[in-house]
Amino acid sequence: MQIDNLLLPTDFSDCADHALTQAIDLAERFGATLHILHVVNEMDPDWYGLTTSQDEAGALREAIEDTALQRLHEIAPDEAHRDFETVISLQLSFDVAGTINEYVDERAVDLIVMGTHGRQGLERLMLGNVADKLIRHAPCPVLTVNEETPWISRQEDTSVTDVLAPVDFSDHSKQALVAAKTFAHVHDATLHLLFVAERRVVPTFSDTGIPGVNVVEMDPKIVNNAEEALQQLHATTPGPEVAAEVHVRDGQVAGNVVDFAEGRGVGLIVMATRGLTGVNRFLLGSNTERIVRVAPCPVLTVQTDEAETGDDLVEPAAAEDGA
Repeated sequence: MQIDNLLLPTDFSDCADHALTQAIDLAERFGATLHILHVVNEMDPDWYGLTTSQDEAGALREAIEDTALQRLHEIAPDEAHRDFETVISLQLSFDVAGTINEYVDERAVDLIVMGTHGRQGLERLMLGNVADKLIRHAPCPVLTVNEETPWISRQEDTSVTDVLAPVDFSDHSKQALVAAKTFAHVHDATLHLLFVAERRVVPTFSDTGIPGVNVVEMDPKIVNNAEEALQQLHATTPGPEVAAEVHVRDGQVAGNVVDFAEGRGVGLIVMATRGLTGVNRFLLGSNTERIVRVAPCPVLTVQTDEAETGDDLVEPAAAEDGA
């Protein structure tokens, strides 16, 4: 995984400032160009039928642009003391997420770094609108920084000693593991591969139509072979050589990932935006949003190929035969 261009979309909020700290650190580690982008929501009085306000709105727009541009220059790192190039950009648009994605395509951006608590906040159970859209649809990985994580202070420590890669043995999680190896390498950190044998509560109905619930557990054969399969997956996944440990847990995926990260002091979680699919498969991708929302550290989400061939899957059950 090569990172030559790194993008920080900013709304000048506190969480965007924390994301900037992470972006600067990564730009230095990868020797990448740091792009800092602010998108001003474009105002068009004609769109609202307020044609008499055209002049006032135009003047206000110019004032907003001037202020935003000044703030972009203020937060941009001093290149005289950095080993990377910085590019600042100001754009006007009604569609903030769409404009960011267009910038990513035009500038061949390899990584987006952004905060998850923008001006809209996260009072809801969902991510902020822009962050949610980028995590789901951006054409490159997205590193989200939660402003409520306990490690954040005005003197932030960006060092990472442990990187966590949740794995469900899908091709999607294997692709994310490539990115996890890259980030563990640049931080000289230990990579932890975590497989969670998920217990799922599913609704049931009796002959009388009375609803109930049933707990479905993963096949014990898969769980017993998971540790060896994780080691095999790590050995066969492309990427730099890094120190690695494998772990197997059972229970709920998001809760186990967050608990593991908190207990081990993990500095970065790397995971795919989706995992195994289908009625009889155990999901990882559906947990990504929950983990991003409550993780005690930054989370790197990796968009993976839609099609999963299955040819490269390392099934836990295969370890029993020494495959």
